[in-house]
Amino acid sequence: MDLDSGAGLLHRLTSYVPSREWDVPLDDPRVRRDLVPNDPQTLPPPTKGYPEGLPVVALPRDLPDPGVPATAALAGVACPARPLDAAQLGRVLFLGAGVVRTAERNGHRVLYRASGSAGARFPLEVYASTRGVAGIPDGVHWYDPRHHALVQVAPAALGAATTLVVTGVPWRTGWRYAERGWRHLYWDAGTLLSQLSAATASAGVPPRLRTLFPDATVRQLVGADGVHEYPLALLSLGDGEPAIRPTGPAAPGELPPVELPLCTAAQRAGERDASATPWPDAAALADVPPSDPLDEVVRRRGSQRRMNRSRTLPRPLLEWPVAAALRGVDVPHWVAVHGVDDTAPGLYRWPDLSTPLRAGNLRDELLRICLDQSLAADAAYVVIAAARLSALDDRSYREAQLAAGLVEGRLHLAAYALGASASGMTFLDSEVPGLLGEPEDLAALLFTCVGVPKYPSRAGGGPGNPVEVRPVAPRHNGS
Repeated sequence: MDLDSGAGLLHRLTSYVPSREWDVPLDDPRVRRDLVPNDPQTLPPPTKGYPEGLPVVALPRDLPDPGVPATAALAGVACPARPLDAAQLGRVLFLGAGVVRTAERNGHRVLYRASGSAGARFPLEVYASTRGVAGIPDGVHWYDPRHHALVQVAPAALGAATTLVVTGVPWRTGWRYAERGWRHLYWDAGTLLSQLSAATASAGVPPRLRTLFPDATVRQLVGADGVHEYPLALLSLGDGEPAIRPTGPAAPGELPPVELPLCTAAQRAGERDASATPWPDAAALADVPPSDPLDEVVRRRGSQRRMNRSRTLPRPLLEWPVAAALRGVDVPHWVAVHGVDDTAPGLYRWPDLSTPLRAGNLRDELLRICLDQSLAADAAYVVIAAARLSALDDRSYREAQLAAGLVEGRLHLAAYALGASASGMTFLDSEVPGLLGEPEDLAALLFTCVGVPKYPSRAGGGPGNPVEVRPVAPRHNGS
């Protein structure tokens, strides 16, 4: 990967180091310094806007729960096939992108979605290009998470399989994290796709994930301009050619006209014209512990803000969630163990948990590397995704980031299914190679903390009926 252009340049210029606070931009002309992070005056709206007059389909609010255990869906167990109709498609969309909780923060209404997002920014939009879904006309539809409805933005696309298109809005996450927010687009897309895929599979419909696709074609399909919004991934509901070839123009919708040129350049550097086969099916896990149904676990899931350092997790709550999370993913992962029964504290390279690469208590080191965010030290274990930059190009870099987010999202579901909790975590990039004992060109992708919760998450509500919550403040540096 070229560190002087494209995604490589963005990675280098947005890497955190100990000598600079995370919210202080690098002194480089390619980084915008005129945007104030977290400025209430420039807060972007939580969703895209469309004018009145477009066709709208209200999705059924009584979701058809298949009753499949969350662990079975994560393990890849085949589930009985159910019809893909408006109610089932609405269920899949809601369990990924629906609004399940709301809160008042600094005078603004925060919409917490079913899947996790750093800083509750949820910088994503979801479109459904439908073919043969009972109760929904064939067409390209934007999912309205507030009203649990589909807004038709373009005529039906060519192709056989109904396909969900996940796009990213860089300013929505850049408002808080500046240009580094481009990485968050792919992390958050991964967490979203983990839940969309699990919901699809639990209905007996095989989810087919594609991260290589013709970018320009998909932009045209959904009306994304490639600057303020761009496609990140496709998820087809079943086999067959994805319905992504546009037959007419799409309504562009409305987004704040704020550009982060470094992000635009990174995205364009990875654009391709080719389509690829979907990610291959991974073998199902033989061991499936009992759990509540997936739909219940998704609503219970949250981003844990405080964990109980004094309590440990049994070793199966490390082994099974990580195995399920990494099913079919080849991005390297490490595990820093703090408090797991029958497992010596230290650093391990997954899947070998027999002998640590580094033995001993790593809580203080993880706390420092994770910017004094207490979960890194209070968790029972921390899962670390990282990859060598020399093995990546502009496209595979973004695919690796998305894969790390997919693992994080699955870890969240597995942890909550089995009585633990989880939360994603950012880090000092420059310190991770030393932590892992790897060469300097190792790029940290994402940290996920798993542990014993200090408080129960309040279950989210159903479509159109989100639960009002009071946000819990994380603990910093032992406070």
